Amino acid sequence: MSSQNRFSNLGHPNRIWTVSAIHGECERLAAIHRAIYDKFSPGDRLVYTGNYLGGEQAAPVETLDELLHFRRSLMALPGIHAEDIVYLRGIQEQIWSKLLQLQFAASGIQVVEWLAARHGDMDSILRAYGSSLEEAARIAREGTMSMTRWTGALKQNIRLHPGHEKFFTVLRRAAFTTDRHSNDNYLLFVNAGFNPLLTLENQGDHFWWSSRDFNDIEKPYAPFRAVIRGYDPDRHGVHIGNATISLDGGCGHGGQLVCARLSDQGDVQELLGA
Repeated sequence: MSSQNRFSNLGHPNRIWTVSAIHGECERLAAIHRAIYDKFSPGDRLVYTGNYLGGEQAAPVETLDELLHFRRSLMALPGIHAEDIVYLRGIQEQIWSKLLQLQFAASGIQVVEWLAARHGDMDSILRAYGSSLEEAARIAREGTMSMTRWTGALKQNIRLHPGHEKFFTVLRRAAFTTDRHSNDNYLLFVNAGFNPLLTLENQGDHFWWSSRDFNDIEKPYAPFRAVIRGYDPDRHGVHIGNATISLDGGCGHGGQLVCARLSDQGDVQELLGA
């Protein structure tokens, strides 16, 4: 696979620990981390599937600090390497990256109004870094110069928290394993969905916006045996199908944070919930 800056090649892992959408539930995340830490071994991989910070009971700054702390804790173990831990870009992170470039939008106020109507959980992220959707709407009405100053101030506030700015630069669109024997691609990890009619390189925004009918896909998405996602915007719960696995337990919306331990062939060996 090419485009290493977009996709993460997990190689031939022994097991893959896959964490569903977190939505700012720091205490649930810490509980999952404790469970993983006791069982994580050299040769394993840890994949977070995006949508980290915003939610109904979100603690965005604390959640991101917990993610960074656990990364350091795992890497302190013998035989664990930085590339063993992968963070995917979720819908929230994609929107956040666009919000930080609001001054370049054709209509900033339309963008903010759309966010308020469709993705109100972004307000919790904005508030964590010193703003709000309400303020964003006011700034957008003032014009390009005000929006430029506003996004600049947001970026400066992010830099006040060690590791936060860097975190948003290392997110990958998807991750995949390679088969131990044939070296063919085997498992694909995404945020919310994909378009089975397009190649991996041509998915574009489909990783975030093609979630409909994911659980109904029966035919494997060649050359992958299974596609695993961590976020279901329709909140249908955990689903293990013939060609897809959906792990969203509703964390951030009254449900559980889920972590699945998968074999190198995509079999669910264990489901952890917090």
